[in-house]
Amino acid sequence: MSFLKKIMGGSEPKQNDDYSAYIDLDKFEKDIDSNAGDEPAETYVKIAIFTHFDQITSLKKEIYDGNILIVDITNIKSDERLRNHLFNELKDVVLDVHGDIVGMKDNNILVTPTGIKVDRKKIGGNY
Repeated sequence: MSFLKKIMGGSEPKQNDDYSAYIDLDKFEKDIDSNAGDEPAETYVKIAIFTHFDQITSLKKEIYDGNILIVDITNIKSDERLRNHLFNELKDVVLDVHGDIVGMKDNNILVTPTGIKVDRKKIGGNY
């Protein structure tokens, strides 16, 4: 098939097993990682797995430092007291810095710093 036919959608039927148009995410992540140290960012998205009370101070510090947190609360889901304490502490920080906090599905909390709000409207699809 000629180059122009490939671009313009030639008359040959497409094969279902042709994965050449897909992105190799492993390669993409390696490319990103190799350039990660080049330019420092003003804001980072950080992922935290919350397991115990002692982590609350470091999570609060991240928000005060201007970073966005995705907090996985799977490990404390059955501990209502610890879960409520975490929520209250993060809500206080969000109110203090004028950020935002929102639950994502059942096991994650998204916490944002000053100047970043979460739009609760979904884009496309049926959610």
